[in-house]
Amino acid sequence: AIARRMKSLFKKKDKHKASSPPSSPVLADDEDSTPKRQLLVIDSDSKEWHKYFKDRRLDDGSGIEVHKTRWENMIVMAEGTKRPMVNMKPNLSPLVGTKEGQYRQVQPDFALVRKLVRGLTPDEDYTNTLYGLMFSNVPAVNSFESVHQGLERPVVYAALQQISRRVGHEHFPLIPMTYYSHQTAMMFTPEYPLVVKVGYAEAGYGKVKFDRPDDLKDFRGVLALHKDYVTAEPYIKDKEYDIRVQKIGDHIRVYKRTSENWKGNVGTSHIEELPVTPEFQLWATECGKLFGGMDILTVDAVHCKGRNHILEINDTASGFYGPNEDEDMKYVVDLVVQRMNKTLVDQT
Repeated sequence: AIARRMKSLFKKKDKHKASSPPSSPVLADDEDSTPKRQLLVIDSDSKEWHKYFKDRRLDDGSGIEVHKTRWENMIVMAEGTKRPMVNMKPNLSPLVGTKEGQYRQVQPDFALVRKLVRGLTPDEDYTNTLYGLMFSNVPAVNSFESVHQGLERPVVYAALQQISRRVGHEHFPLIPMTYYSHQTAMMFTPEYPLVVKVGYAEAGYGKVKFDRPDDLKDFRGVLALHKDYVTAEPYIKDKEYDIRVQKIGDHIRVYKRTSENWKGNVGTSHIEELPVTPEFQLWATECGKLFGGMDILTVDAVHCKGRNHILEINDTASGFYGPNEDEDMKYVVDLVVQRMNKTLVDQT
């Protein structure tokens, strides 16, 4: 009966009233009778977070029950100071031994965000779901407030500018950027070659390199069909390799990536780890202070002729490098348990 009602919810967008939140950990409905905190994990179907949290306990002895889903599979109802009611459709590729293949409902105590809130099209914009979780003040890694502030490139760049001004450009070498609210504003641009980025798109999408003004003039005609803002930045012509500084809590990794494609994350590439120098440590530490604190992030930069140039940062949805993914997921689990203890146990 519950499954039928939830299926109807997703079809007709009916509203359900959330019940009052329990004052203590709820009992899981499986064979384990240990009281468990409810953890909402927003990630791809293939990520096996259940096994990483299976035997973890908080300081009050409660366990952690994982409810993994994707942004597009959620409908949120929030009321006053109560925890939100999150209704979830079945995952397309549910993991064996979980309930991911069923319609589910949970009032999360905490959340782990590992997916982007928005895709490339308007149909892939799930900010309304994000607002529901923010409305209810659900604690999360990264916080939903930082996820929200990180949605737009100009907002993030403005925050990075503040870091560069405070610690000095020599320590935080942020690449210069120009912002245009509309394509008609693109009367003056940085020197060529330059890279133009359209709107908030990530992962190499919406990014074009121009070598001549005539090429950009033609592209402006395409932009006229849309309402996106545009940013432009110098193209580093003699780039030797890309740099990614990864932060998970206090743990930091640095990667060097070489690729034949000017978009380093497109096509084949070679990746190796670099030592964590004081410069890279500073980048991770300073960026981790942004938007009220970011526990998980990556800083992307390029190296050219002995100098580094910071391009951008990526937040909680940053992907992990394959050979280190298992270890990095364990670092995330340690971080989440630490944050859950702080917000759910220490403050009770």
